[in-house]
Amino acid sequence: MAAADKPAGFRRVLVALDTSAASGATLEIAAGIAAANACELIGLFVEDQDLLRLAGLPFAREVQLAKAMSLALAPDRLLQNLRAQAGLARTALARQAAIHHVSWSFQVAQGRSEEAILLAAVQGDIIAMARGFGPLAQVGRLSRRVRLLAARAPGPLLLSANPPVQRPGPVLLPYDASPAAEGLLGVAADLARARGQPLEILLLGDAKERGVEIEARLRAAAGNRRLPPLRLWAPRDHAAALRRLTQADRGLLVLPADSPCFAPGEVELIIERSRVPIVLQTDQMPAAS
Repeated sequence: MAAADKPAGFRRVLVALDTSAASGATLEIAAGIAAANACELIGLFVEDQDLLRLAGLPFAREVQLAKAMSLALAPDRLLQNLRAQAGLARTALARQAAIHHVSWSFQVAQGRSEEAILLAAVQGDIIAMARGFGPLAQVGRLSRRVRLLAARAPGPLLLSANPPVQRPGPVLLPYDASPAAEGLLGVAADLARARGQPLEILLLGDAKERGVEIEARLRAAAGNRRLPPLRLWAPRDHAAALRRLTQADRGLLVLPADSPCFAPGEVELIIERSRVPIVLQTDQMPAAS
């Protein structure tokens, strides 16, 4: 229960960047979280080594549809293009940092995208990334790749919505009083307060009878800080809870992936179908499939 007794306390927001629209939307959310938590915004651009190796293969081609051209994919030209994209990403980061009045820094890393992100992350970070960034854009189920990365990350993972749009709305937390849900209760409250939005808690399992207790704890934990508007809702049944989690079209979802209230495959279903950004935390690797 300690998580509800103190702020989330993010030290940095590490946002993985490219030049896509999805990356831009993720950056805007990340900058807002950094501002609300008075912490640093770190931009990371990865020169992916797998892509550079691919460019060195003799059969690799670059197709320019607008010019109806197909050219050999030269590693030096690809690296030049990547560094130009890094410059654009840095400019976008500086612009959002100025808008949100936060300190910022920018770094370029070489390696595999997923490994580079994990190497750059430290304890106290929240990692923000677009659904289509690096390893998440590869062939394979998005939900499995997300859970693999989240399980190895030192803190929560913020995954952008699909499509990458942001609509103001509540911070939504499914809560069953399990250690996984307890660990994100304080995070969800802090994010709601930081975003100036309500905190909506879906009371699941035995937690359905603990609404008054949860509200009292949150008020005590807030101390002199303003508590966000609180909505406590006990869905009619588990199916109704899943519909709320998969069909939310505004706000932010805080998802305790290790919560026992979810049957096998349900967390993956939520990740795949979610239309809002997700803050995910898990210590468990996904089962082999």
